[in-house]
Amino acid sequence: MTPLVSIIVPMYNVEPFIGECIDSLLRQTLSDIEIILVNDGTPDRSGEIAEDYAKRDARIRVIHQANGGLSSARNTGIKAARGTYIGFVDGDDYVSSAMFQRLAEEAEENRLDIVGCGFYKQSSDRRTYVPPQLEANRVLTKREMTERLKHAHETRFIWYVWRYLYRRELFDRANLMFDEDIRFAEDSPFNLSAFCEAERVKMLDEGLYIYRENPNSLTEIPYKPAMDEHLQKQYQAKIAFYNHYGLAGACQEDLNVYICRHQLPMLLANACASPNSPKDIKKKIRQILSYDMVRQAVRHTPFQHEKLLRGERLVLALCKWRITFLIKLFFEQRGKMKGSAKQA
Repeated sequence: MTPLVSIIVPMYNVEPFIGECIDSLLRQTLSDIEIILVNDGTPDRSGEIAEDYAKRDARIRVIHQANGGLSSARNTGIKAARGTYIGFVDGDDYVSSAMFQRLAEEAEENRLDIVGCGFYKQSSDRRTYVPPQLEANRVLTKREMTERLKHAHETRFIWYVWRYLYRRELFDRANLMFDEDIRFAEDSPFNLSAFCEAERVKMLDEGLYIYRENPNSLTEIPYKPAMDEHLQKQYQAKIAFYNHYGLAGACQEDLNVYICRHQLPMLLANACASPNSPKDIKKKIRQILSYDMVRQAVRHTPFQHEKLLRGERLVLALCKWRITFLIKLFFEQRGKMKGSAKQA
């Protein structure tokens, strides 16, 4: 029998959280679901915990695979999914008991290809609501979504697949899969294609997903050796997407400003957080400034751009002038300030 919704949960080093995650899925008011737990070669007990749950509820399936990264685990889940709709939940997060009923009901009633919601950011001492970053409570057509794609990075609606429910037919129609070569910020290239192909989209201004700010997650680790490689692969995937759909001219400014505001500072902060010598860090900064994605963004974004904040304008100016020792000093000082804030 075909379930209405398939929920895909990749698991890697989520042992402290996976129980709460699965419990939140089993409490769904929508019972017509299947839960696909993908053990991505995790070294902890997440896989064993998942198997214990599967023995207790027939809606749970566990798939074990060698470690291939988040994109690989999600693709494994997509291939195994039988539902009319597909949703994603990260193994260290959890969801409202009404999430999949609300999303599926809206999708069925309005013939939606994608339906999304707001979410809560949960830290150890606070919970903050993040509303949807597209207009809520109205159906957006394919033509309207094409317009929204011109500002996809500014509005950030292409971040995070876990706040959306996707119609399975969309995957088949658009040959949607995650790029397994990208192991960092892999959601946005996927969502660019998904939203471009979607005929009807709707957002609900409801906090149905709880994103846990996990200090041990990949996004929170200060130094990521593979970041440069994967951000460049992400950039190349986006350029290929824009070229394929004839959107390169319309979307280039949005991508350039995004790189200057977010990815360039991430790359520079990552280089300065490395254990390398000061000489090697400055060499790495010069290398980052030579990347095609960085050169294009720095060259074509004026540091007076209205979307840039004061600190972002300063960083962009230093990059335009290639003053590596000041770039290094700026990010080292910022790193120390973040460290002291965490200790406070």
